[in-house]
Amino acid sequence: MNWSDIGSMVGRAAPIVGTLLGGPAGAAVGALVANALNVSNNPEAVNAALVASPEALVRITELQTNARVQLEQLAVQIETVRIQAAGAQYSAEAADRDSARQLASKQPNDIVRPMLTFIMLGGSLFVVVSVLIGWANDAITNPTAALTVGTVLGLWLGMTKEVMGFWFGMTKESQKQSAVITDFAVAPGTVTKPDKATS
Repeated sequence: MNWSDIGSMVGRAAPIVGTLLGGPAGAAVGALVANALNVSNNPEAVNAALVASPEALVRITELQTNARVQLEQLAVQIETVRIQAAGAQYSAEAADRDSARQLASKQPNDIVRPMLTFIMLGGSLFVVVSVLIGWANDAITNPTAALTVGTVLGLWLGMTKEVMGFWFGMTKESQKQSAVITDFAVAPGTVTKPDKATS
């Protein structure tokens, strides 16, 4: 058990406390909760107190009421740090792409980058055509093969998006979409034929 589990338990009664318990400040806020309940500073002890007595939630609600301003300030600080970290990461990645573009501009006779781009685009087009005209039906409807096929296709399309981002730039939303594609590639679902009885 961890502090985020406790956060989900107390979230309805004390939403600010619950949210903070589930975030990076969970241990610090957990210590406050444990102190309010007069138990050891660990999630198991707090959980036991919550299960043993409904009055425990009342104490946590009182904690939120009494320290609301401080807790809200902590929540704002955490969100500010998160936004700054995300912005710094995106800036670093953008600078890395810009550095690669500058290097490419100094190598006008380089054929590797254009060739790689055409290979990725051609492969992606072939994937789309294969799915649309039914060439890939057997592969994507086979529960065993679909796992491998989904992983390969997800990775291929994700890399294609990264390659296109090199040439045309990439927004933050595009980066999120690439992450979704990559997540699907790591743990894809399966596509199966519909049951004839229900279709």
